[in-house]
Amino acid sequence: MATHKGHARPRPVTLLLAEPAAVVGDAEAETAAKLFKALSDPVRIRLVSLIRHSPGGEACFCDLAEDFAMPQPSLSHHLRVLVSAGLLTRERRGTWSWYRLVPEPLETLGHLLREGGPLADRPAPLSEDDRATRC
Repeated sequence: MATHKGHARPRPVTLLLAEPAAVVGDAEAETAAKLFKALSDPVRIRLVSLIRHSPGGEACFCDLAEDFAMPQPSLSHHLRVLVSAGLLTRERRGTWSWYRLVPEPLETLGHLLREGGPLADRPAPLSEDDRATRC
């Protein structure tokens, strides 16, 4: 407690009675890491965007292939990564595959990245006294 001319000055105290709700737990961190990894390629981000904005919210592989100058196996690989991560669903119709966005995984990432969320929140500033007592 700081003193001023022999008198104790009150200092505010913060009591943490429970773990903050905004702290990311192990399971949520694993899920988010899987999603971030799947989205860590510009081609995959473009694919998600194209599919999301396609008529009816779905796109055929044949239509997607027109937007990418790459071999069919490479594009198939990127789509497979997105499906495996749970970001897209795939439905076979005849000889073609149709892809649709799954909104929940993106909502999960949005929750983590939103203003005030666990990955975007700014920590409270430390006072000079708090800085002096930290390890």
